[in-house]
Amino acid sequence: MLEKKITNRASGAITQKVNFVFATSQTGADARVKFQTHFHPFADQLARRLAKGSIRSVLSVDDNPDASFLPQPLFDDGSLPPGGYQCTSLVPEESWPIKDLDFSNGGAYSVYNWELFFHIPIAIAVHLSRQQRFEEAQHWFHYVFDPTDESGAEAPERFWKAKPLKNTELDTIVDIVEELGGKSPNPDTLAAFNAWIDNPFRPHVVARKRPYAYNYKVVMAYLDNLIAWGDYLFREDTGESINEAMQMYVMAANILGEHPQAIPQDELARKKGKTYNELLGQVESYSEAVENGICYQPQFAKRQKSGYTIIDASGNESFYEVKQYRLFRILSFAPYFCLAKNDQILEYWDVVADRLFKIRNSLNIKGIFRQLPLFEPPIDPALLVRATAAGIDIGSVVAGLNQPLPLIRFRLLLQKAIEITQEVKSFGDKLLATLEKKDNESLAILRAKHERSVLKMSESVAYGQWQETIKVREGIERSFENAVRRYAYYERLLGRKEREIDIPELKELDSSELSRMKLELNEPALPTRSIEINLAKNVEDDRKVSRYEATELEKRKAAYKFRRQAGQEDLVASGLSMIPDFATAEAPNGMGVMTNIGGVHFANALSFLADATRMAADEKTFEADKASIMGRYERREQDWALQSNLAAGEITQTYKQLRAAQIREAVAKRDWDNHKKKIENAEEIDRFLTDERKGKLTNLDFYTWMRREVQGLHSQCFDFAFDIAKKAERTFQHELGNSDETFIKYDYTSGKEGLLAGDKLMLDLKRMEMAYHDLNEREYELTKHVSLLQIDPLALVRLRSTGRCEFSVPEEIFDFDGPGHYFRRIKSVAVSIPCVAGPYVGVNCRLTLQKSRIRTSPLLTDNQYGEIIEPGNEDPRFHTYRGAVQSIVTSTAQGDSGLFDTQLNDERYLPFEGSGVIGTWQLKLPGDPSNTNEPEPTQFDYNTISDVILHIRYTAREGGDRLGQGAIGHLRDLIHGLDDPRKKVPVTRLLSVRHEFPTAWAAHKAAETDADLTLPLKAEHYPFWSQRWIQNARVRELILIAKTDGKTLGTPFLRNVPVKGLWGYSVVSPEMSDPPAPADDITIPSLTNSMDDLWALVTWTAE
Repeated sequence: MLEKKITNRASGAITQKVNFVFATSQTGADARVKFQTHFHPFADQLARRLAKGSIRSVLSVDDNPDASFLPQPLFDDGSLPPGGYQCTSLVPEESWPIKDLDFSNGGAYSVYNWELFFHIPIAIAVHLSRQQRFEEAQHWFHYVFDPTDESGAEAPERFWKAKPLKNTELDTIVDIVEELGGKSPNPDTLAAFNAWIDNPFRPHVVARKRPYAYNYKVVMAYLDNLIAWGDYLFREDTGESINEAMQMYVMAANILGEHPQAIPQDELARKKGKTYNELLGQVESYSEAVENGICYQPQFAKRQKSGYTIIDASGNESFYEVKQYRLFRILSFAPYFCLAKNDQILEYWDVVADRLFKIRNSLNIKGIFRQLPLFEPPIDPALLVRATAAGIDIGSVVAGLNQPLPLIRFRLLLQKAIEITQEVKSFGDKLLATLEKKDNESLAILRAKHERSVLKMSESVAYGQWQETIKVREGIERSFENAVRRYAYYERLLGRKEREIDIPELKELDSSELSRMKLELNEPALPTRSIEINLAKNVEDDRKVSRYEATELEKRKAAYKFRRQAGQEDLVASGLSMIPDFATAEAPNGMGVMTNIGGVHFANALSFLADATRMAADEKTFEADKASIMGRYERREQDWALQSNLAAGEITQTYKQLRAAQIREAVAKRDWDNHKKKIENAEEIDRFLTDERKGKLTNLDFYTWMRREVQGLHSQCFDFAFDIAKKAERTFQHELGNSDETFIKYDYTSGKEGLLAGDKLMLDLKRMEMAYHDLNEREYELTKHVSLLQIDPLALVRLRSTGRCEFSVPEEIFDFDGPGHYFRRIKSVAVSIPCVAGPYVGVNCRLTLQKSRIRTSPLLTDNQYGEIIEPGNEDPRFHTYRGAVQSIVTSTAQGDSGLFDTQLNDERYLPFEGSGVIGTWQLKLPGDPSNTNEPEPTQFDYNTISDVILHIRYTAREGGDRLGQGAIGHLRDLIHGLDDPRKKVPVTRLLSVRHEFPTAWAAHKAAETDADLTLPLKAEHYPFWSQRWIQNARVRELILIAKTDGKTLGTPFLRNVPVKGLWGYSVVSPEMSDPPAPADDITIPSLTNSMDDLWALVTWTAE
């Protein structure tokens, strides 16, 4: 690896250091050198873009780069000498280093570019898609793949935003194998193939060599997001959401294109081939397999008008016809074992086609036909206010309003919600423990770093202390030497010879004994002299003086006396000198003696005596001085001996001090070594705490990962528990019929990592549980037998003729049983179909509830009981049940509920349970007897069906007398006026002329030509409740429905029933100018007798 310093020519300062590597591809004369950058040339620019702009400004760099991000020579900034690189032939121009966003396999920073511009956006998009945040996921997908791009660039390159995926030239398997079978395969292709062989189950290893695999991955993930988004909207089952879902499916269909067609098999493909084990022993490499024609069979195809002619390697031709196969491709070389189809990719076409078919045929996502309401249910503004206050996306709140109810009851859902919430609390505790452990680990790392820092800082202190002990020891050794010299000096003064002076040596300290803590130290000691002290006795004032000092005092005292005496004598002599002298002379022979006597003579004599006394005083003084000198000598000798002893004691003490210094030095040295060891240990601890490879497993990164994972699990578990809790709340509201009771809020995860989210949710679940027990009052439990013959006779006719019908059950038929009841909801439904069926023949029919409504309020609006229908406005007293479309299939159709065992306390809701009794139903029998073009088999004659009875078990609430009076008045108004023709109340009667009027039918059939038909209607032909109004009622309409052999009886009345041989028309108005009473004879003039059966539908109204 080389390094180049880029300098500014003006200032000479180094502005950038650039690393690059070079590699040689060959040796010798053909050697070539290729330079590659070993740094990221745009790191600063990308960081600035992110700081100043947004994520889009960074991720769009490789899609729409500006001039600064375009490929350019590495040093094209004025740092190169004139003439550019001036490379030799060893470095071809294509090998010059360039600045570019590198995505190559060997690039030093290509991995980071792949992560930044591909893996991170895709990972975020897939994660958001799994969290059902489809729009945000699509936003992130568009950073890599945007099929909505309408720019003028060429397709499909313009759809790909990531640079490495823009190359859409796909190398086929055949091209790759042919290249591998050649003599000099591409090194990159060979490396990719070897990587695939070595790592067959690591897709990223293969994809890095063949990036087109990432194109497939992105498109498939994009399709998954679109389909999941569409399914999410489709399940809401509203007009707007289905239209939006259709747009998702259409976009997916546009991306997929036409469905690929399978290549038809021909005779060549059916020839017997060899197995893999049979082929394995014939080749040693893929190239040999290609050369021997084993791995691939050469086949050439030429297009004909209506088919293909296949020419094999031997020149044989075979032609096969193509009828419906439009899109397929025959490779120039077909694999020996062929290429298996990708079921996962082909499934996308099937799923999209299935969804579009269901939408276009008014089916829900389960394939059940239903009619959508014109308007969607209103949204509670209070719910939006609460969501906004909690900081929740309104779209996510509103999206769940139209979802079908759960399949299980509140009690079980509540139990499961509590169980999952317990897990949330457990995860919250784990998250708290993980946070604490992470903080403890961070604190441990911080302490380790601080400890290492403090040890590093105190390292010099420990070293200084060790050096200090060394100097202290050296100082004690110098003191020891001085004491030895002093001792030797005094000893020599005291008369010892130098060779006689012996100073013992101090043994070195054994530090091992210090380590073992078994120091047994004996330092040498010098002997001392005994000093004799001679004190004089009987000394004045009992002074402590020596013998010589006492002698001195005594002698000086005697000398003093003598001097005093001499002074007295001198004084006397001076006095005697005052005496006059007397002279006597004796000179007998001329010679004689002259004698003088007088005071002088006496003075001289006394002065002589004084001198003698003074001499004695001097002698005493001398003796005193001598005693003083001897005393000084004695004291000096004692002092020398004392100094010698002191020096000896000091030497002995120095031995101790030196030993202590040695111990302190050893201790300081050990402390210094220990300090260095502490630093090593601290560094080892720090490495153990922070090193990812050789450190502790539960390090900071581990707890960071644990926090992320536990937090993710806590969030996912909370979302799961929250969803179940919301479902439980919906079932609570559904079962109790009170949508205003809300318990589950949206602010559980606010603050402090949402650690108490589980506890808060648990509290609300307990509150909801107690509220359920408090509000779960027992309602009226009733059973209603609804006859299709009575409420919608035409639907019964359609069922007989076509095997299917739709009919509505109005509220009014329930008002007959319980006027004043409201909030009628189905508990269970059973079906009975009286008919004639053979032995072991089941009466199977599918009963589907397409729509239902519930009266939720006992109030009367403007004293009106019936529902007020206004365009765009829904009567607030009625609620349209938004549950999923439900169906049952009967087996016997004799009180058949479609269940093996009808248990009212089943954990799951029973079919139709909770739906309103006011509903629209669909009955469908297997087979359509009216389809004569393609007859459908039926197990019994549908014409024998005399009626269809729904046994509806339902609950209701008491609405009071006012509501009851309103219901009765409403029934009376309908019977009298039938103002609302949409209300199918029991004022119609379907009569079978052949069965109920056999005499009239036989007479009419016996007539030779068309004749009048008289129907003798009586009161017993009508329900009991109508007896009061029958006499004063009038027939409003008479509809005749005839079954013929195909002859036309007139203009068909049943225009919505395309059944051959079934005709219906009205004969009452204007044919009957004076409508008869329902209990009178009704004559139908000029009615043909070429009919196989005839039904009369009488609709009457009270006057």
